[in-house]
Amino acid sequence: MTPQVRLLGTISPLALAFSSPVLGTEDPLDLSSAQLSPIVITSTLTPTPIDRAPGSVEVIDAEAIRQTGAETAAQALTDAVGMDLDHVAGRGVIPQIRGLTNKRVLVLLDGMRFATGFRDTTVDLSEFPVEVIERIEIVRGPTSALYGSDAIGGVVNIITRKPPATRSASATLQYGANKHGEAGNLVVRGFVGDTWDRLGASLAGQVNLGESYDREDWDDLTDFDDEERFSGMVNLHYRMSPDHSLSGGALVTSVDRQGIRPKYGLHWDRDADSERLTAFGRYDGRFGDTRLMARAYYSDFASDRSYVDTGSPYTEKTRQKTARQQPDREDFSLENALTQVELQVSHLFADVHRVSLGLEYREEKRSGVENRGERDIDERVENAAVFLQDDVSLWEKLNLVVGARLDDHSDFGSELSPRLNLLYSVRDNLRLKASYGHGFRAPSVYELYVYTENNKGDVIPNPDLDGETADSYELGLEGEAGAFSGALTLFRNDIQDMIYKEPTGNYRMSGKRRVLEYTRINLSEAYTQGVEVEAALDLPHNFSLRGNFTYLDTENEETGERLLEVPETKTFLRLAYDDPARGWHANLRLNLYGEQIIAPKFEDGSQDLEDPYAVWSLYAEKDLNAHLRLFGGIDNIFDEIPDYRPDRGTYFFAGLTLRF
Repeated sequence: MTPQVRLLGTISPLALAFSSPVLGTEDPLDLSSAQLSPIVITSTLTPTPIDRAPGSVEVIDAEAIRQTGAETAAQALTDAVGMDLDHVAGRGVIPQIRGLTNKRVLVLLDGMRFATGFRDTTVDLSEFPVEVIERIEIVRGPTSALYGSDAIGGVVNIITRKPPATRSASATLQYGANKHGEAGNLVVRGFVGDTWDRLGASLAGQVNLGESYDREDWDDLTDFDDEERFSGMVNLHYRMSPDHSLSGGALVTSVDRQGIRPKYGLHWDRDADSERLTAFGRYDGRFGDTRLMARAYYSDFASDRSYVDTGSPYTEKTRQKTARQQPDREDFSLENALTQVELQVSHLFADVHRVSLGLEYREEKRSGVENRGERDIDERVENAAVFLQDDVSLWEKLNLVVGARLDDHSDFGSELSPRLNLLYSVRDNLRLKASYGHGFRAPSVYELYVYTENNKGDVIPNPDLDGETADSYELGLEGEAGAFSGALTLFRNDIQDMIYKEPTGNYRMSGKRRVLEYTRINLSEAYTQGVEVEAALDLPHNFSLRGNFTYLDTENEETGERLLEVPETKTFLRLAYDDPARGWHANLRLNLYGEQIIAPKFEDGSQDLEDPYAVWSLYAEKDLNAHLRLFGGIDNIFDEIPDYRPDRGTYFFAGLTLRF
């Protein structure tokens, strides 16, 4: 495998669907697509060498995911360039790209949106099991010109496993626990698929049974809950003719978390159940140089939570008074649903212009009682959109992608999102990339109407919020020289009317920690800017070294202060050994996170900071024969525990995979 491929990821067809979104995933008309060379990608459905791909793209394939011991999509993204994973209320995990988090990074499944998850979380990445994942495509930078709202910071697209051309099956059993004998986790997962003449089918499933852990025994609370996660996905494909096909499928996930949480200064037994369903149907057709895709899909997220006062012997008089005033039990239930239909068509003109046109309509609904029962949500929003894009080769060395999207939002009116990408080949092994994009984001129902609380702060909603917009710029240089490959990228995001949280001056105590109260506001101006460095090097004797570094400078331009919860730096290094002939693979990985501000300064001048910390991890696997693989590893070898996110600490795991 060349350093270039390792650096940018193993990429199969349409890794750059974001550059030209027609069809949105592998072409279902080509069942062999998953077998194409990993150095081949596609732009506007035309196979393109990786060195012709516009923008900043990283693809993490199934092999790379496996060789970290990851159990979920969240863990699979840990090493990604410019990526920080933030932990939010409900023990959810959300992606942050280039300092832009949560609702500014759009998470997709095979190019499809999800219904919003728990509270103010877009999508909890820990819901998605690795067994259904073929690869994860990450685009850093604005993609609102293709996807509309929520894609200011970038896109994370989870590409699922499709029916294989020939029969394939596997089963994996894995178990792990931390060094204190807590956080025990049993993982059972499997996949089976085949193609019979015109019909292909695949089924993937995964079960995670996890135990709670508590790193602070003095507070009698669980840092992470007992957890049961069940998931399954079916994919179907029917080839009507060489140029026409139908496909469909569904992903179902169920999560049950139970633990002891603080609420009103008391201890509560929290039981949270959630279910997610995503189902779709799709048609793909080819008419000479024209390709057509029509798709409809539905996504639903339902959550039920109950809180029961544990009745702990509260010794403080204030807690005793609170316990008498509060009910002994609270129950909440909510449902978020999303329906979308879309039509996409592309045509190649004179072997120079690949013009793409798309139409979309989306409806999102929110209903139920959320957080303390203060509001019974019953809201609906609609969005209609059209986009047009031209991917043009001006001459052999210069490629240009220009496009725009017009969205009409039922609550916030119309927004035009243009985009321009330029790629110039300075030499055969040296390329210059430049891009500009405009993006927007409409406020969520939670930001407008719902009071939320978590260990990083309680937030009061604001029904008068305006939508936010961003102008983003990027300049990059990448190339290869022998066994070395590398990339250097400069970027800046200027955000107007950024939806933010401002402290009210009030706070509550959670154990020994002060938790601030905030209110939602629009910042007139804010920015994130920085530099990304990527490198890969082949070493002698089957060793290789790769890494990336991101530096982030952020500012709330109203106050001159850094933005909250954004690490100043992130560094990743990986030393790997690969000997396919003997069936060995091993790697040692380092993720180093820089300082970040958790909350503004208190009146006494003190401030909550997350100090820099380093996480070392080790993984090894051995293929005993064509059917049996053994593997194991250690996550967080030196037991680094961040202050403001749950972490199981040093974690040992081992398992085996049977292939049929």
